[in-house]
Amino acid sequence: MTKAEAEIHRPPLSRAPVGELIRWAVGRRKRFRVDGRSMRPDLDDGDHVLVRMSNRAIAGNIVVCRHPFKTDVYLIKRVEGVNAEGMMLRGDNRAESTDSSQLGRIPWVHLVGCVTFKI
Repeated sequence: MTKAEAEIHRPPLSRAPVGELIRWAVGRRKRFRVDGRSMRPDLDDGDHVLVRMSNRAIAGNIVVCRHPFKTDVYLIKRVEGVNAEGMMLRGDNRAESTDSSQLGRIPWVHLVGCVTFKI
């Protein structure tokens, strides 16, 4: 399967089961609101996601990271590639995404965690 085919056949992000909502209620997950259309069609403006805090991610994960230059801004993007220095992040809707194509590699220290489910 080519990379383009893999992107087209990506499984959609699932709705959170009760167990995930309990993890959020007891503080084992964080909730973030999607602001913008850079992750359409999986995530749209106003959606909420649950995030498992982590200091590592693999290609294909959707992650939440702190913006490297704006400390009060978070990015929700898909990991395109990783190395020891950081992650290459891309929005699924590239025409409306601010990601590694403009910001460069995002250092690991900016990673908040991996998106597990939509609420």
